Formats: sequence, C-alpha cells, structure tokens
Amino acid sequence: MPSNTQMLSALAVTAVAGVQAAMGPAFSTGPVASDSFIREATSTLVLPAAPSNNKGSASLWVGMGTSNGDLIQSIADNSNYDNTGTDKWSIFAYTLLSTGANSQMPVQTEGTDASEGDKITMHYKFDDASQNYTQTVSINDKVVATLSTKDGEAQGWGSAVECAAEDCGTVGAHCKFTPPTYRYPSSEQFPNNVSQTAWINTKIILDKADANYINTMGKGNGVTGDMSTSDGGKTWTVTTIDIPEFTFGQ
Repeated sequence: MPSNTQMLSALAVTAVAGVQAAMGPAFSTGPVASDSFIREATSTLVLPAAPSNNKGSASLWVGMGTSNGDLIQSIADNSNYDNTGTDKWSIFAYTLLSTGANSQMPVQTEGTDASEGDKITMHYKFDDASQNYTQTVSINDKVVATLSTKDGEAQGWGSAVECAAEDCGTVGAHCKFTPPTYRYPSSEQFPNNVSQTAWINTKIILDKADANYINTMGKGNGVTGDMSTSDGGKTWTVTTIDIPEFTFGQ
C-alpha cells in the first residue's frame, strides 16, 4: 500500500516516517501560506494501460499532506503479487493516518475495478462542521467510494506514480497523444489537442487567496503542466498534467 513519506516531502510538509515506497515522476504544489490551507481539490485521471511486467503493487494517485501528518489519497491500484497478471485497476478512497512519530494506520474503502480509458475523478473537500475531509471517488461520473477522516488541514497537493517496492515494471505514460491500446484504437475518436490518458480538470481551492502559491509548483523529470488563477489566488486550475512512462528498478 502507498506510504506517505516521499509524497509529503514532495509537498514540502513534515514527513511521517514509514515504509519507503519507490516513486516515479510527479507534479506537486505546496506548502500553503502559514495562515491558509487547501479546502477543496479535484482532479480526473484518464487511466493508462496497466503496467507491463508488474510483479508487485503499482498505484497512481493525487494526494494531500496535512498538518496532522496524514495523507489523503484516492488511489488507482494495479497489484500482481500472484503473477497471474491483470489489466484492471482497483479504485478506492484511502487515508494514511499518522498515529505516532514513526507509525501510521491506513483507512480505505473497498475497491472497484476500472480499465484503461476510464475517467477516475478524485475529489477532496473540507467540512467546517465536522472538521473532516471527505473523499469522493467516481468512475466515469458514477460515485464508487466515499471516505471521511479527521486529518487537520491540507498543506499541499500532488500526483504520484508509486510502487510498493521496485518490482512494478513499466507504468505507461499518462500524457498527450497516447490513446488507450484496446478500448480506443484510433486517436481520431478523441477531440483535437485533448490528452487521452492524463490528469485533467484539476482544481485546488485554498482557504485564503495566495497569489504566490504558484511559486510552490514542482515538476519531476518529463512532467508538464501549469497552474493559474482568475480570482487573485484562492482558486487554482491546472492544465493537463502529463506524466511520462516510468520503469521501476532501473
């Protein structure tokens, strides 16, 4: 299962020590200004093909590190520990709760299968009354999972390509002009200039406007995407986030 150590580091907030996972290229933002936090965030992943030669657990997600040391992360997971092979992704909501200086406790929903080309929307929203963040996960606009946890306040947001070890093989690019191999045989079925397997429709809403939040943006090798605001820095939209192919263990 995903750990939060490297993700929180990427978001520039305090990491909670835990099992070290292998991480591929990412897009990240944060930390927020000291008087603010992330109230709401949403992004949709158009699923790439399942990893080739995967012998472990590979996952794609966007997550938020919090002031409590938690990691809120809805996940698309492809696991192949039994070496039977699967072209499906399991989609679920997941929070890694910090229970101490060197310990965490995972909380997650049941998984729902999804396939290459499906659109997975991961939506996180803070509720003032409960002080909880609620994850709502949808496949092709149908809600398949919800999870509400008390996590403090979200300090940063970012994407991840993760392997529980180093045995996940090659995770395909989720970027422009890489049409799914079996569900959509021709790129002519897609609108012009639209990424076909990528993170799309990303929006981050802060508690208070911060025009300097753009300066926290980070991108790994080969990652593209930019963010902008039209309301002085409270609401940030991100262009299509393109993540290149990545092979673990090299």
